[in-house]
Amino acid sequence: MQSHPVFVSRGANPMAQFAEVRPSPIHGHGLFASRFIPAGSIWWQATLDNVILLTRPHLETLTGSHMNKTIGGIVHAARIYGYYSNRLDSIIICLDNARFVNHSDEPNSGAPADGNPLCSVALRDIYEGEEIFENYGEYDPCPWSDLTC
Repeated sequence: MQSHPVFVSRGANPMAQFAEVRPSPIHGHGLFASRFIPAGSIWWQATLDNVILLTRPHLETLTGSHMNKTIGGIVHAARIYGYYSNRLDSIIICLDNARFVNHSDEPNSGAPADGNPLCSVALRDIYEGEEIFENYGEYDPCPWSDLTC
């Protein structure tokens, strides 16, 4: 039986101690290491209060309903700040500052070895002041929506 990732309790997200948002020379704003992050360290963890899981029925309900600024904002957030997980069959929308992680073909952050889609680890040592990047091309493609990379 395959185990599913689980959320950690509120307040267990280590991101606050490891990263901060600043203007990025790559694109808009980025997430930067506020201190040294050793390779293999979990620097971001989903909690019940920092992500929204958007399933196919959720998305179909949203896009099939009368579109207004609020509903359009949710769909836009999924497109910009979401990524798809095969394991959860959901688009995960980051509500916290992890949404500012920019793309690189040479990432320093990504999923852990077990593939848990609800956390990010340092793939190598990340030094204080260094921007945190993930390779969006390594995210699972969503089979039922074009909202994500």
